[in-house]
Amino acid sequence: MDGNYIKLNSMLWMRIKYRLGLIYKTILFKLGLGKSLLKNRYGERILVFHGIDSYGETKLNSRFISKLFFEEFIKYITTHYNIISLDDYYNKKFKKNTLNIAITFDDGYLNNYKYAVPILEKHNVPACFYITTIHKKAPYLWADFLDIISFNTQKKDVFFEQKSYKKNNKNEFVNNGMSLKNIAKTLPYDTIKLMYEIFNDDWNALPPKQFEDYWKLMNKKQIKEISKNPLFTIGAHGETHVSLTDIPLEEAKREILTSKQQLELICEQPITEFAFPFGYYNHETAKYCEDIGFKKLLLVDYNTKNDAKNETWKNRFVMNPYISLEQQLACLLKGSYF
Repeated sequence: MDGNYIKLNSMLWMRIKYRLGLIYKTILFKLGLGKSLLKNRYGERILVFHGIDSYGETKLNSRFISKLFFEEFIKYITTHYNIISLDDYYNKKFKKNTLNIAITFDDGYLNNYKYAVPILEKHNVPACFYITTIHKKAPYLWADFLDIISFNTQKKDVFFEQKSYKKNNKNEFVNNGMSLKNIAKTLPYDTIKLMYEIFNDDWNALPPKQFEDYWKLMNKKQIKEISKNPLFTIGAHGETHVSLTDIPLEEAKREILTSKQQLELICEQPITEFAFPFGYYNHETAKYCEDIGFKKLLLVDYNTKNDAKNETWKNRFVMNPYISLEQQLACLLKGSYF
């Protein structure tokens, strides 16, 4: 049987299983029978957040949650579970009979500084912020640029890298079922940035302040301020947020080293934590990270079961902005959305 056919069927089944699971949880909570899903249990999770905004808008970015949801979530987990720093997590300073949680943020958005940091300080919650150091090359991450432009442009089709992409009803530019965004994930930054020229007029026509929460990054002063706060740590997240497994190894090494060096200049201290963009890693990039002094490597999922045995590498639980607080907590306790 064709391998791609098997893979597509597997993905379809996972989607069905995910949706059925959400329906089941929704029914239980509506019937007042959801307490069993929120029963505390022993375990460990490193959570990964991305952006925080005022309303929980998912049309422009599928990774953002509202500041209200974020604070309600923080209040709940600090009341019911054991919240620890990433250092304590790595040192296995866990409490028994409860869920042990460490919190991380990826990308380095200004909205983390505006919304998340005050809430974390209010509730005395430690966190690590993994920063993409693209500042000298662009004021935004390429994926955020594409998300916002795709939603706002009047263009119906664009030509990129000798291929034509047409806009669908989800405001995605696609070619033969493959979105421009997913194609871009496999490209080096020097190629990706050519998209900026295609949409330059559209970007300049955007309302100046309306979409800032969805693309603006922390500046050097704000990054340094967070690094000096005893509650928080700063880690690296690459220079341009490209997939480090899809570009040549030497270019991936440059991305990793440059981000480390830039953050060490900003923070005036060693940077010893690295989170892989998109969670994509391989043994060559991971080994290089270790060779240049990173002590903690943050993934999303392990590539193999054997990778979980490496004490430097840790997988993380990605927050889901499309489900309710109760459903999020139930999935968090289970350790899976399926």
